[in-house]
This record gives sequence, C-alpha cells and structure tokens, in this order.
Amino acid sequence: MSDTSEFQRLVDVVRRLRQPDGCPWDRAQTHDSIKKNLVEESGEFLDALEERNLEGMREELGDLMLQVVLHAQIAAEAGEFTIEEILKEESDKLIRRHPHVFGENHAKNAEEALKSWENSKVGEAGEQSRRTSVMDGVPRSVPGLSRAQKALVKAARNGFDWPTEKEALAKVDEELSEVKEAIAEGDKEHIAEEAGDLLFTIVNLCRKHDLEAEEVLHASIAKFIRRFQFMEKATAKNGGSLKENSIEEWNKLWKEAKQQGL
Repeated sequence: MSDTSEFQRLVDVVRRLRQPDGCPWDRAQTHDSIKKNLVEESGEFLDALEERNLEGMREELGDLMLQVVLHAQIAAEAGEFTIEEILKEESDKLIRRHPHVFGENHAKNAEEALKSWENSKVGEAGEQSRRTSVMDGVPRSVPGLSRAQKALVKAARNGFDWPTEKEALAKVDEELSEVKEAIAEGDKEHIAEEAGDLLFTIVNLCRKHDLEAEEVLHASIAKFIRRFQFMEKATAKNGGSLKENSIEEWNKLWKEAKQQGL
C-alpha cells in the first residue's frame, strides 16, 4: 500500500470513529477536550527523540498525526475546514516560502535560506493582515523558556539586541543583584518579578551562544535526576533514609555522583 493511501486510510478510520455508530469517546471529543493531548504527544515524541528510540519516535509521530487528523475531522463536521485544505495550504506555503528552491532565488547556506523564508513571510498578504507586530508570531501555548527565546530571536532580527555577549552577561549580573535586593525586602511579588527577569536574561545568554534554553534546561534536569538517583541508591545501600541525610552527607554523595560522571 502506498504512503498516500496509508494516510487516507488513517483519515477514513478517524472519520469512521466519529460516525453516529462509531466510538462514543471519539464522538464526544472537541477541539478543546483534546488540546492537551497534542502537548502530551509532542512531549512523548521529544522524549523518544532524546533517547534516540527510533521505534518510539515512529510510534509517537503516528500519535501526533492522529491528533492532526482528529482536529481536522472535528472541524470538517462543523463546516470549518478539511484535512485537504490543511494539506493544500501547507504545501502552497512551503513552496511560496522557499523561492530559493522552487523559484529563481538562491541560498548558499542555512542563514540565507532562513532570511529568504522570513522575507517571503513578510510579503504575504494574509500574514500582514493577521499580525500588527513582530511579536504576534510568538505562540502563547509553548513552554516559557521556548516562548522567551522566540520573542528574543524576533526582537534581535529587528535590531533590538545587545551588541556583544559582554553586555548580555552584565545584564544577568544586574538582574541577579535585583533578585537579591527583592529577597532582602521580603516582598514575594517583587521576588517573583525579578526572578522572572533573571530567567529571561539567562535565556538571552543562551540565544547569544546559539543554544536552545529549553534543551539546556532539560539536559540539566536529566543530570540532576541521574545524580539524585545515585544518591538515593547509595543511601539505601548504607541502610539510611534520604530525609535523615545531613547537609554534609548530601554534599559528599553529590560529589561522588559527579565523580562517577553522572
């Protein structure tokens, strides 16, 4: 069976599930009721990708595809749009935004290709009518670090950026000082505000080094979990309890975990 017919098979299966004599659960779903599934399935795919689990990646991409097709079927039943319209518009957009591939323009490298993409977006009437600010393209329903980085990237592309890393790093020090001042004051709302500003400046520092802040944080979380689990096992092996560990014992175990390369 061809790839296109397999895709159509999935569309037909979902349509059948939504029929009056189909699955009661599938029939009951709405755009809002399943929106969390899209986030969850995306996360599961990213986990499989991080683990380089090819079987898991394949499965999770299928689950992501299901979410797209299900949303399209719900929309089609309401007379809003169809899966065919989604596919056509996306193909048209890809061709339109790649004039260096499908047109006469040329791109020598990824940077030039990205610039060509951005220029093509600016020239689209629909894009211009939907957005009155360059920040309109920053999605709300993404993790905070990713949203911060997208906003900073858009600002930098439009000239709002520190000239060098030195200024960006100085801003981190400045915000850290303001966090310390807020803590000294004991004002919780002020602490929250300054802590948020500090996180934002750290995201900007990541951006200046072409690092994805979200990925950097995930790597640190994974490292923390590995080391904590090492300490957990070491404590249990010695017949102890995690909560009974002294700060000296915690520090000793943490150093051992680092020495193990965890």
